[in-house]
This record gives sequence, structure tokens and C-alpha cells, in this order.
Amino acid sequence: MTIMETDPHTFWTQQYISVSKHFESCTKKISGIFVAFNTNMDAIEHITPDFLRLLEIDKFNFKQNATAKDIRSLDDFRTGLLVSMELGKAMEWVIEDTKTYNQLLDSIKYDSYRIGGQAGIVANVLSHLGMKNITIYNPKLSEAEADMYDSKIKAFRVSKTKDTVTSIKANGAFSKDDTPKINLIFEYKKGMVVKTKGHTFTVPRTNRFIVSYRPKGREPFFDEVYANNLKVVLKDINRAFLSGYQSLSTDTEFFKAKVQLGLMRNANPKMKIHFEFTSEEDLKKVSNIIKYILPEVDSLGCNERETCILLKAMGEKELADNIQHSGYSAQELYEGIRNIKLKTGLRRIHAHNINYMLCISDKDYADPKTTRDALLFCVKSAFAKSINGFIHHAVDIELGNDVPVNPDGLKQIALIDKHLNNKVGIGIYSVGKNYLVVVPTKLGGHAKVTVGLGDTVSSTAFVGDLFCRG
Repeated sequence: MTIMETDPHTFWTQQYISVSKHFESCTKKISGIFVAFNTNMDAIEHITPDFLRLLEIDKFNFKQNATAKDIRSLDDFRTGLLVSMELGKAMEWVIEDTKTYNQLLDSIKYDSYRIGGQAGIVANVLSHLGMKNITIYNPKLSEAEADMYDSKIKAFRVSKTKDTVTSIKANGAFSKDDTPKINLIFEYKKGMVVKTKGHTFTVPRTNRFIVSYRPKGREPFFDEVYANNLKVVLKDINRAFLSGYQSLSTDTEFFKAKVQLGLMRNANPKMKIHFEFTSEEDLKKVSNIIKYILPEVDSLGCNERETCILLKAMGEKELADNIQHSGYSAQELYEGIRNIKLKTGLRRIHAHNINYMLCISDKDYADPKTTRDALLFCVKSAFAKSINGFIHHAVDIELGNDVPVNPDGLKQIALIDKHLNNKVGIGIYSVGKNYLVVVPTKLGGHAKVTVGLGDTVSSTAFVGDLFCRG
């Protein structure tokens, strides 16, 4: 009888320790990582009772503003914040009104400012973990944003007169004409009691509400000269991590993005491309992402809620409802990502949940034991970021060594074992032309931040199978 059969907790604890010991010496296997498009500054505010009193939440009936989906007034902001807090659900609302945006930006003394945007967060996390040759691309970059990049990250400067690009440090790749894009992040804690006009609730889960500012000119496109030089930019790149397509609106814009993805593929056919989805509620926009973006990439990252959004945009509302009604069980979520993979032709989908990680991939994509190690590595990386608010160095991933394996995740794996008969390894299943890999997470601690954890999880898992043991 194996140790897994007698004590699953011990097995997974040993796996976590083994993975963190191994990875640092193997990052040299990565010849290059390319990250684009969205970088901004995050102004982070931790919600307190005093902050809610300042907003006069006790006098506000947010249920009367239930139709709001974006921010055009302070009441819309209050509504979005309270809806997110009541559900304990990470939400991102676009702010449409400049006056309201400036009022929120100027009237609140934010606790901290950090690099934000999926691309900005991912580039810094990977660099701080010791990975080399990371290249970032931003359509626009202000000096304040560039200053937040790790000094080892590089970019390419465009010469429009010579139609060439030159490698430089990313923190020098700014334009003095570009102003910062600042998103407002409101972090809140589980257990907080919130009293509003006519309604009181307790926050069920630590999470955040994001006020997303989307100025024009930062759409996820390459400059023409840059696009002409993608063979130079992407030479020796193993993996490309892309995000920001939620800022597109029209079919024309999405088609342009599709064409440029094709240019990337032609410039480096061996490179694997990952797209990180975000909680976009506009199903027409999501349908365009499915139609134009997913066929051009290899890999997709999403959480359990985002999986349901994708399914609904595909017309699979019943399947999405089953996942939600199950309390986001691993078995139901697996059925969801299997359906998405079947319909899109993606080679890999990684779905992350607070209790467990799921990854389904083509059998020739990566060795499944390597995928399992990569998922364990990504959990440790996210744990370090949640506790510190950022990752300074590779040694930070040791922070979670003494933290217990998530018992709810272990229960989900036990249920998957009963559901699937074709187990070929611990947490590994052969399902037709695919491997499914499931790992439990670590128990959540007292997270300093939640923003960027999904991006950290997805990016480290995506590149992790380049250097984890297998």
C-alpha cells in the first residue's frame, strides 16, 4: 500500500517540499519568456470600517442600484464595491466617468502603489523568481510605470526611421508623453460585518473590487515597426504570456489582434502562447475572445468563475450553472474545461480554484508529472505573494513549507478518483487524448493582497513545466 493510500496529506506535503528544492537550479532551461500587453499602476486600499463610514455606506441602499455594471457615479462605485463584498467575489468594473475617477483617485489616501496589470505583475513575479531573459511589451508606458519593473527585465525600443528594434532595459522603455494608467484596488477581509441602509451582511471571503480605468491607446496591439521585427524580438523565446484583450470592443479590433497573433506564431513556431482570461462580464466581448483569440493560442488560464463565463458565452449555460450549483466542485469544473478544450482546440487549459488546481492538456504537450510539479510550484509562488504582497526572490516560495495542505482540496481529489477510473499517477488521469492533472492547494493564510494571485498562479504553472522535474 502506498503512502498516498494511507496518508494523502503526507504525500502532497512531501511533493511540495521536493518541488521548491528543485526548481531554482533548473530555471536555466528557460531561454526566454515574452510578456504583453497590459501594465499599469495599482493604487491599493484595504477596506476598514472607517473607510466605509467615510463613504456613508450605512445610508446607502445598493439594492436599488442593482442594474449598474460599470461606474458612472460615486453611487455606482458604492454599488460595485458592496456587491463584490457581499458575494466575496473578485470583481472588476470599468469606470466610465472621468470626474468620478479623479474624485476617487484624489480623495483617498491609498495604502500603497504597486505594478499592476496582468503583464506587469507576471513579468516582475517571474523575474523575482530568478527566471532569465524576460521581455515585456507595452503599447504605452509612463516613467512611473517603467520604474516599477525589475531591473533585469528587458524591452525593445523602436526606431521608426530605420524600421528596427533595439534591446534596452524595461525601466528605460517609457515615453515622457505617456501618462500612468492607475487602477484602483479595494481589498477586503473575510468576516467583516457591513451595515447598509436596510441590509446587513458578513463578507464570506477575502477578495477585492477593482475600478478599472481604460484610457485609449493602450489596446493590445504591436506597433507596426515592432510587428515587422517579431523574429528579432521572439528569437529564443520559449513561452509567451499574453493578456489585456478584454479592452477590445469591435470585430475589427479583434481581427487585428488575431492577425498579430499569427505573426507571432510565424516568427517563432516552437514558442507556446498562453492567454490569461479575466472576469469580463460582457458575453459579446467574451464571444469575440473565443472566436478570434483562443484559436491562435496554445494555452488558457482562468479561475472557476471565469470558466463559467466562457461556457455561457459558448451557449453552455446549463453546464456553467451545474458548476456554480456544485459549489465549484473539481468534478464539475473538469467537465467545464473539458468542454471548452473540445470546442476551441486549445492544447492546454489551467483552471485555478482556492482549494485545488486543474490542468487538462494534450498528451504530447508535457509530461503529466512535470505538469503536476508545475502546479505545485505555482501554488507556492501565489502563497508567497499573498503573504508578502509581492515576491522578492526565489527563496520566498519557502514561506509556505510549514503551511498544511488544503483538506478541501484533498476531498476534491478523492471525488475525482471515484469519478474517473483511468488514474495513471497520483492526481494524474488519462482521459482520451488528454491528461488531467489535479493538485490540492495550501490552506489560505492572512493574505496581504489578493490582486495578481491568479496571474501569478497561471504564469508560474505555464512556464513551470519547462524546468520542473517530471
